[in-house]
Amino acid sequence: MTASKSKQGMNTTTSSATKPTTAKPKAPATSAALSATKTPKSEVEEQHREAGALIDTMPYAELHDHGEIPIEWKQHPTQADTSYSAVEAGLSGIKGANPMCSARISLSEHMYSNPCVSSRGQVDIEPLADLIRNGHNTDAIDDTANSLLLNMWSEETAAKENVHIVRPSHDAWGIKKLVLMFSDDFLQTVYEMPWWHSKPEMRAAIEPILKVLNLSHEEDEEENVVVNDGADEPSSENGIGLPNNSKTSEKSNKKSKRIVRMLLASLPPGVTIPIHHDTGEWVRHTHRVHVPVITNEDKVLFRVGPTEQTMERIRVHPGHVFEMNNQAKHAVSNHWDNYRVHLILDYVDESFGTIQRIPLNPGERLLQTRRSIDRESDCGKRVPPTFCIIGAQKAGTTSLYDYMNQHPLIIRARRRETHCLDWRWNTKCVTTMARKEYCTKFFYAKELLKHPSLLTGDSTPSYLVSPDLVIPRMKECFPWIKMIVMLRNPIKRSHSQYAMVTSQDGTEQQLKIRGTEWLKKNFETVVKEDILAMKDIGLIPYWKIPNDKKDDEDAWFSGEVDYEIFEKFAGSPEEEKAWSEYQKGMPMMTGSHSLVARGMYELQIRQWFKHFDRDQFLVLKLEDMAVEGGVQRCVRRAFKHVGLPPDYRVQDVSPKNARSYNPMCDQTKALLERFYAPHNRRLEAILGEEWKNAWGY
Repeated sequence: MTASKSKQGMNTTTSSATKPTTAKPKAPATSAALSATKTPKSEVEEQHREAGALIDTMPYAELHDHGEIPIEWKQHPTQADTSYSAVEAGLSGIKGANPMCSARISLSEHMYSNPCVSSRGQVDIEPLADLIRNGHNTDAIDDTANSLLLNMWSEETAAKENVHIVRPSHDAWGIKKLVLMFSDDFLQTVYEMPWWHSKPEMRAAIEPILKVLNLSHEEDEEENVVVNDGADEPSSENGIGLPNNSKTSEKSNKKSKRIVRMLLASLPPGVTIPIHHDTGEWVRHTHRVHVPVITNEDKVLFRVGPTEQTMERIRVHPGHVFEMNNQAKHAVSNHWDNYRVHLILDYVDESFGTIQRIPLNPGERLLQTRRSIDRESDCGKRVPPTFCIIGAQKAGTTSLYDYMNQHPLIIRARRRETHCLDWRWNTKCVTTMARKEYCTKFFYAKELLKHPSLLTGDSTPSYLVSPDLVIPRMKECFPWIKMIVMLRNPIKRSHSQYAMVTSQDGTEQQLKIRGTEWLKKNFETVVKEDILAMKDIGLIPYWKIPNDKKDDEDAWFSGEVDYEIFEKFAGSPEEEKAWSEYQKGMPMMTGSHSLVARGMYELQIRQWFKHFDRDQFLVLKLEDMAVEGGVQRCVRRAFKHVGLPPDYRVQDVSPKNARSYNPMCDQTKALLERFYAPHNRRLEAILGEEWKNAWGY
């Protein structure tokens, strides 16, 4: 169903042997909230009446076996497909139209060449119908039934002998479900239910359907399925304690491992599932298959089409195996006096890659949000936070943090810049445990511990320039953390910092944090003061001013690097000692400091690399975001770095916290280019070839 991304609460649901309940902790931000946009009741009722008027008159569409509907046709809702729009409007030459389609063909011809439905075959469905018939229509259990005819539709029975899954919209409509496989929204894990992996008669009854779809699991019968008992030792990889995969399903056949979701749904009489298209990351990667099991096609109206106006009626006779593009508009109305049952199955292409598969035990409890599923036994295996953007200031950190938080599996911190490891550090906490507890209060730790599939992170760009202060605290409180460093042309970075701290736009708190030290000074003055401060403390002995006439303007702007001294001094113990002394003079409660020093990136990053594993860091360049498609490429790298599916596409790529400012004078720019040039070359030495000549000087 089309669903809104809730940013007001982390609504979570426990799937267990008891009736599921929905809790609403006071977490403000999760796009993964377990909620769905509901079609107003009055509109659903109107759609049901309209469907009732069509049930006896609407003809069935002529269906054909087109084979698999290409995944390429499911990358966005069909209502947004320009090729359909072109045909409907009678236009030609529409950019992006499906190459199979002529712009002058009729809509029906177009839909045949780019179908929303493909009739894949016909099977004998009676064995499956007999197996699941008991209880599908009422909640009463047939006392005469044997164990094979257990009322598997009972939520209480399913929660004890299978595993309970919540499907918000379907549950709200009163649709019963019998779940055999289910995956999280990003297809990271497929959970195989006991009624699938431990019930041979169920697999045998569904096998004919899998053969039609070329997904037969019979070739796997000699392989063993090892049931995960929930007692896996946490993995130390990435330091986040997620379960390892050593006890997951060992079935290796590619065909059977392509199935990611499979369930039976029993639609009550008099109920209409309103017109919609499915959403979620899984949709564009999967083939959706329906198989009517118990139905009356004359009394059930199942419609599919690229738009609401072009939906066609699909035959739903028992055993008809058909694939549908669930990015297309579709709806179903049950005007029968019985519950209608369909098997619904989703599978991926072979090219999708390996997905972790976990066979669950009867009665296991799952914790769900709208986009994630976690086993209760995995609670606490990911300790927040997962990542931190540590710098550099005015290098795109605000933008990157915003882009990353658009991912449905990332939950914002309680505030963007926590500063819990620098000026908000609690000196009253004297034990490691107390310090960790204090720092984790800046995140929704209590809720996140229940959902290790969800991540949270910080963005405090002042950390990079304060390694002596922050590194020991980071190692003590968050040693596992993945760090991201954003860098920018250091000259533009310094100019942007000056513009920010001297701007009078902002809240009272923002103005206070920026400081007042530079308000009556121009940019050139601040540059000069920082360079002289570093020179006086012995940090840049290689910076030479002709005749040491620092007060002579011509001499000052002629300053340059003595490369012989630089090569001997850079990376030496003397440099690190001077850098530590410089840090001691940094004020904590103002942003008006270190204008030039913040751009000496190699000096700062080197300290961090000494104390943490290199693979804990990702270093990105702001300029790479500015080119076409650059935001998506950089953010994909960030997602991959923190352990998320990398192909999520952020929707809002506009720059954040950007401002305009006056141009820099040529003399100052030339001076800074000479100053930063050797530092940029050292940066290339520790970061690699892609940073060669990063900013052209």
